[in-house]
Amino acid sequence: MITYNNTLIEYFKANDTAFKKYVNSEFEKSNISSFIQFVEGVFKSIGIITTTILPIDTRKWMSYYEIGPENIFSKEPGKINISTFPLTRKESESKLAIQIIELLSNVNMSELNNRIN
Repeated sequence: MITYNNTLIEYFKANDTAFKKYVNSEFEKSNISSFIQFVEGVFKSIGIITTTILPIDTRKWMSYYEIGPENIFSKEPGKINISTFPLTRKESESKLAIQIIELLSNVNMSELNNRIN
């Protein structure tokens, strides 16, 4: 998921919120070489279980993410479809990244700290 990964990398590069700073700092301390792999672990710890796109046919895709019951977003657990109709792969990845970034922009650092400690 090149578009999705690149969008998330650019989001975290800004390093302009407490959450982004936390993620970047923890990544630097980790032994994980892939930033995206590291971020996926962070996502699981805050309740984003999966993020994916699924092919509908050779040129159309659907994207969704799944929120677990132990999430910090005060959201009901379950799968959330990003769009109601199939899109190109690039559009699906882009919409998925935008939705995840929207969730991440609402991370409460106090709640995150309580979860970690």
